Amino acid sequence: MKTKYLGGVLAAATLLCGPAIAADKGYPLDDDITFIVPYSAGGGFDTIVRTLSPALEEAMGATVVPENLPGASGTRGGQAVYRADPDGYTIGIFNIPGLTVSEALGRDIGFNLGEITWIANIAEEKYAIAVKADSPIQSLKDLCDLGRPIKLSDTGKDSTSSITSVLAFDMIGCPISNITGYGGSNDTMIAVMRGEVDATLKPVSSLSKYTKSGDLRFIVTISDVTLVEGVPTTTELGYPELAKFGISRVVGAPPNMPAEIVEKLAAGFEATLKADSVREWAAGTSTTLRYMSPAETTAMMDELSQFYTGYKDLLAQ
Repeated sequence: MKTKYLGGVLAAATLLCGPAIAADKGYPLDDDITFIVPYSAGGGFDTIVRTLSPALEEAMGATVVPENLPGASGTRGGQAVYRADPDGYTIGIFNIPGLTVSEALGRDIGFNLGEITWIANIAEEKYAIAVKADSPIQSLKDLCDLGRPIKLSDTGKDSTSSITSVLAFDMIGCPISNITGYGGSNDTMIAVMRGEVDATLKPVSSLSKYTKSGDLRFIVTISDVTLVEGVPTTTELGYPELAKFGISRVVGAPPNMPAEIVEKLAAGFEATLKADSVREWAAGTSTTLRYMSPAETTAMMDELSQFYTGYKDLLAQ
């Protein structure tokens, strides 16, 4: 009877511990998981981390705490992840390919991307260009015909959107002037509303909340397929090569993380991306969820490094 009673208690305890991923020994039941966002609240990186965190909590069986550490085009947050203990309790979302380009150009970002433990690629997003809702600019042609360099808002020259702006407008043949220094992508969009700049290039999902509120208006999506009804794509306008540009939402952890913890975190993110709440959010914001394993993510990071190295001279200007 005593043995039977003990078995029942253990079975009940296992059920109370949550999903199978979390019901293992030790990790991740000892502490909260800090999920570092390298930008201020309200932007695209912050939004996706806060959207995924409840589902990730359920998958991991542990509290997930988003922490904003803005500064230096995402490098401050990356440094915090890099310097943390590799115990699985500190992870972060990384600005890719922004940090990739910075490293390819030989800039000191405070850590080595090649030493980060890559957990998963969780999403891919395409960019769009938006103007103030009542702006006289109605098209990409109007923007290029201003007769002066186009003023765009951005967080820093090493951000993914800034890099895409430099390369994309060079291919189009329109001069630009990036006005940088904004604290996050949310601030860059507000700058358009205030009339501080002509336009901004940001992920479709980030811009959508302001286009839906009537504050901003899309003029083009940088894609080869229609992402917003009634808005032309760059491919339709004669620039098919621009469709390859986008942003990868990549999750990383400190160097030398034990393989068993990497596997549990990766499984947690894979389960998170299948959650109904996450899929509904993605569908409503034109966010493309794409899970990639640690090995696949690492290979992607190597490929991106080689790709952007080919544009080193242009990006170094």
